[in-house]
Amino acid sequence: MKKRPNILLIMTDEQRFDAVGYRNPEVHTPNLDRLAQESVRFTNAYATNPSCIPARAAIFTGRYPSQCGAPTYMTPLPKNEVTFMSLLRAGGYHTAVVGKQHFWRYEGDKGYDWADIIDEHFPPEVISKELDESEFGLPQNLTVSDRVSSYVEFLADSGFTRGDQLYRRLSDKGIYEFFADERYYVDSYVGDRGLQWLRQDCPKNTPWFLTLSFPGPHMPFDGIGLPDAAQYRGEELALPDSSAADLLGKPPHYLDILKKFGQVKLGDPRRPGGLTPQEIRSMKLAYYADITLIDRKIGAVLELLKEKGLYDDTLILFTSDHGDFMGDFGVATKAQYLAEALVRIPFLLKPPVAGYPGRTEASFVSSVEIAATCLTAAGLAVPANMQQRSLTDFYTHPRPERWSEVYFEARDLRGLRGERYKLVYYAGRQYGEFYDLQADPGERYNLWEAPQVQAEKRRLLDRLLDRMISLGEYVQTEWHPTAPPI
Repeated sequence: MKKRPNILLIMTDEQRFDAVGYRNPEVHTPNLDRLAQESVRFTNAYATNPSCIPARAAIFTGRYPSQCGAPTYMTPLPKNEVTFMSLLRAGGYHTAVVGKQHFWRYEGDKGYDWADIIDEHFPPEVISKELDESEFGLPQNLTVSDRVSSYVEFLADSGFTRGDQLYRRLSDKGIYEFFADERYYVDSYVGDRGLQWLRQDCPKNTPWFLTLSFPGPHMPFDGIGLPDAAQYRGEELALPDSSAADLLGKPPHYLDILKKFGQVKLGDPRRPGGLTPQEIRSMKLAYYADITLIDRKIGAVLELLKEKGLYDDTLILFTSDHGDFMGDFGVATKAQYLAEALVRIPFLLKPPVAGYPGRTEASFVSSVEIAATCLTAAGLAVPANMQQRSLTDFYTHPRPERWSEVYFEARDLRGLRGERYKLVYYAGRQYGEFYDLQADPGERYNLWEAPQVQAEKRRLLDRLLDRMISLGEYVQTEWHPTAPPI
């Protein structure tokens, strides 16, 4: 019987599809670039949802957010939902996790034999090993850890009592400088804990699965001050082609994000103002510096696998849960919008074989397929209620089937992206979004009402509704509360 592979799932949080060196030379990720040369490089990989909790719920259950009962960023995963990690464990794998999970208020079995869950990206205002949830300095943020993580304990044991001993705020737009030693930075800590697990806790005679999940580069944008920031010159970082004015052609709720990361001119909502070029460049510098630090930690993990003779026998997946606007349309961060900047993600799949030559794959794939991929690679059955498509076909079959479209969700928005066109359906609304991504990859021009695309819009809408029906879906979530009535 062929030896079952080890499986390493490496995740980041809020990393855009183009925030990697092998896609964008502006970003320094030499270790991921080398991994990409030995991997299937998916150029059209998508998240199921543009927010952490539903996107991760879909990854861990192999079911879309609307299917698994976690359709919004504040809906906990129901207790009866089964994770693919629990199926791996039942199938003989030793399962472990280091880093971010975002199983917010989930009372079921996460599926890990060993766990060090670290959901914080930003240290609490008050650092103490006795903290409870209401004392994290963010009393209204219900997504913070419901326990004191090992990271917080590490900070407390190192003599830190407040977050401002590590960070200083540079801007009211969420830009911070980290000024302590790098080892106290959360992504550095997570990477070091992953190395520790591989050295000390990794089983020798049992196949294993490890989720190594970095909380960054999720906002706040706090990479300024890290050693890796020296690799970037802020004034040379590219600015996006789009601006806040491009939001005026989109559905009205798009203007909401300007209230946080841009500005809406009072008395004249037709003239929105976005982030300044300096703010965008500062955000990008902080964002990229964190990504480069994470890349160093990933490189150390890959080298350790090689030293231990495990690299060739390990299936390695690298991806992120969703993206970030990062200056597009004059705004930053993420929210419940189905923009390409938010739902398109990096994705690498390194097969568990020696000398794989690597290749680029343009098929449209989704992070919901990670569950079936890991189970199939482990030689285990994929439950009927999970999405069945496995990405293993892209390295086991000489001519894998080309997948020509991808589906995604946000609250009660539903989207479908094909080879050229993209449609976003707004439940119960007479407006929507339709883009020709061949002519307009930045989604600046909403063609929803354009006469020349109505036939194509109808075709894609029919495809989308077919997909929704196949998922057994019906809308249960409230429409965006600030959207105007029909």
